[in-house]
Formats: sequence, C-alpha cells, structure tokens
Amino acid sequence: MSRIPIYELRRMGVSQEDIEIAQQTQEAQRRTGSPVQSIGVIVGAVQQRARHNPNPPVNLSDRAMRKRGTYDQAALLADQAALQEKSPERAMMARQASQTLKELSAAQQLEYDFFGGNVSIAFQYQDAVTERLFEAAKTPAQAKEALSILWTICRHLGWQTYECTKTAADLCELTRTKAPNMADALKLLEQVGAIQRVKRGRTKIITVTPEGAFRGNIKNHAQAVERYKLDVIDGGKSEN
Repeated sequence: MSRIPIYELRRMGVSQEDIEIAQQTQEAQRRTGSPVQSIGVIVGAVQQRARHNPNPPVNLSDRAMRKRGTYDQAALLADQAALQEKSPERAMMARQASQTLKELSAAQQLEYDFFGGNVSIAFQYQDAVTERLFEAAKTPAQAKEALSILWTICRHLGWQTYECTKTAADLCELTRTKAPNMADALKLLEQVGAIQRVKRGRTKIITVTPEGAFRGNIKNHAQAVERYKLDVIDGGKSEN
C-alpha cells in the first residue's frame, strides 16, 4: 500500500512541513507530465509500488529508426528517457533536450538552403497578379514571361525593404531576356499593380509592396509597409 491518508502520516510522525513540501512536489510532477507519486512515498513513509504496464513501449526496428534521421532518433530516445525519469526536474531537462534535437532535425537540408534569404509571397498577391496579367497581356506567353520576371524581382528583394536590388539590365541578364521584351514586361507588371518603378536620380528602382512580398524579420513588416506608402505611393515619382 503506497497511499496513506494525511492524518495517518501525522500519526506516524511526519511533520506538516514535510507534507506541504510533498504536495508541492506533486504539483511539479503534474506540471512536467511525470508520474505523480503519493505523499507517503515522497516523505519516505512507504515504498513505491511497482507499476505494471500491460503495453510496454516497443523498440522501433533499425529501418524505422533510420527513416527518422539522426537528430529525430536522438529526440525519440530523449523523450523515452524523460518518461522513465523519477525526478521532475530531470524529466523536464530531457524534454527540453528533445525539443532542441527536433529543431536541429527541422533545420537539415540536402542540396538547397531553405533558410537562406527566403521571401514570403502572399497568396492573394500571387493570385490577383496572375489573373490580371492574363487579362491584360496580348498573349498567354507574354503573361507567363512577366510572371517569371516578377518572381525573379521578388527573389532579389533587399532585406527589410520593398526595393529590388537588381536593375532592369540586371534582370535581362538573369532571365536571359532581351531589353525590349524586359521593358514590355515591366510596363505590363506596373500596369496590373504588381510593381512600381520609382525614379531616383538616373536610376529606376523597381519596388514591390511588402503586403505582397517581403524579405526580412516579420516583426518589422508593418514598418516596411508604412515606408512603402510614404516613399513610393505618396512621395515617390512613379514611372507609369
């Protein structure tokens, strides 16, 4: 018998302070998901009763483990170790280690760097621009060429800004597009509201609204939108 009423524990000489500490330990065990021990076990009045698990965890096969990857294997082992820990503090540390290993697994890559300078593109922006291009372009081929150039523009957005780091000439080289075709494509993109060109000195800066495409810390997105409204929409000299 591992559970004893508190009044019996008092009769056995267990102090009220020890009982309160045992109750706090139980709360910590509940918070961390560890098995909750009885007060009698925690204060040492009785022995922990052996638990019988009718469905013990079965080890995964070698093939199943390999499919998980190295870090996921380690995370699984850390989770299993946490379940076997009697100390709530150690169990919590094991779960934290497991979470770190899972994050490392998610950051792995094969050939391409997923985290290297990604741009977030809004679906609504993509859908609206695509539909407008096919309506405004003379041919479907012209619309598709403009779409291809637009995604190259978005690919080269500056960090935390709405400005493309490439000029029209740079885009010609990147996309293997002739200058007259590039001029037509940029004019079409501006016509449908996908981009705006702002004259700065002798250079025409290609800009994209941050509400459609943004590269940078998402916490600074609102400030970028505000700057775009002030610099491009209200104060910029757009090339229409």
